[in-house]
Amino acid sequence: MAELKNTFCWSFSQAKEFAACPRRYYWQRYGSWGGWEDLAPKGVRLAYRLKQMKNRFALAGTAVDLAVKRALEKIKAGEEATFEESLEEASEYLRGIWIQHQEGRWQSNPKRYGCIKELYYNEFSPNDPEARAAWAGFIKERVEVCLGNFYGMILPRLRKYLANGTLVPLGDPESGGPESFTIGGIKIFALPDSVIQSEDKFFIIDWKTGRGQQFYAHQVEVYGIWAQVKHGVPPDMIELALVYLPDGTWQNVRYDEETARQTFDFIRESVRDISDKLKGGDLSLNEPLNMENFEQTDRLELCAHCNFMELCQRQFALTYKEEERHGKRK
Repeated sequence: MAELKNTFCWSFSQAKEFAACPRRYYWQRYGSWGGWEDLAPKGVRLAYRLKQMKNRFALAGTAVDLAVKRALEKIKAGEEATFEESLEEASEYLRGIWIQHQEGRWQSNPKRYGCIKELYYNEFSPNDPEARAAWAGFIKERVEVCLGNFYGMILPRLRKYLANGTLVPLGDPESGGPESFTIGGIKIFALPDSVIQSEDKFFIIDWKTGRGQQFYAHQVEVYGIWAQVKHGVPPDMIELALVYLPDGTWQNVRYDEETARQTFDFIRESVRDISDKLKGGDLSLNEPLNMENFEQTDRLELCAHCNFMELCQRQFALTYKEEERHGKRK
């Protein structure tokens, strides 16, 4: 079997990660590479294991995404989809992750089995009923609210698209085939949540289960480039939307030729910035400079939510989360 090569690729999430904390980017892309091998160095295996962890926000988001995707597939196939069924599908996923963590399966196969960040870093004890209930309650409430708004506010608006279009099959990141396209020999990953194609529209939707962020518009603009390059869709046929499920907000995002040019420029600038951290700036070689060249962020509130606190020896940043929780930090 041929040895896997760590080839350079780009995605919006990687660009955002690099801008926020180059050291985190290092652990994600380089320090964890090969950590699935039994004979990999201990630190590399640890980085790979930490990379796979999910916190409560990510768990709630994944549960909602899976349930919404399944609901749309059923509706398009002429079947009925209900809030109760979607909630049970989301709950089943979450129960499975909890069991997997408690059984410790992630220690030997972190890619396949779930590891919960808050439990790993002892942010609460699974044996503390009150703390466990608070953690689970946060996820339960977010999932219920998001799915309730999907069925009550978003799905009625989506039905016209579903009635006149088809769901575009999308690559699944979990099965190793996420959506991508190529610019100048560089693979660009693009992972839209749902795409509906009709005769005159290529409608791309991205669901959000947290609060709105200004940069999300740039994320879906990258999906517009994906539609142009991979599917040959002209800009005037591309429609982009951000849907914030916590409050049912629907945000249309403008996309035209000028937006496409600006997005290309953004990608090129981001690739250039990252290449400065590679030996000789060589993307084809894709060998990083020493870890110390990837600076650590000074924003400790970001560290408090990062999987790699252990490797950066910044577990003390968790005090920021405690202060936030008790309203002591603005």
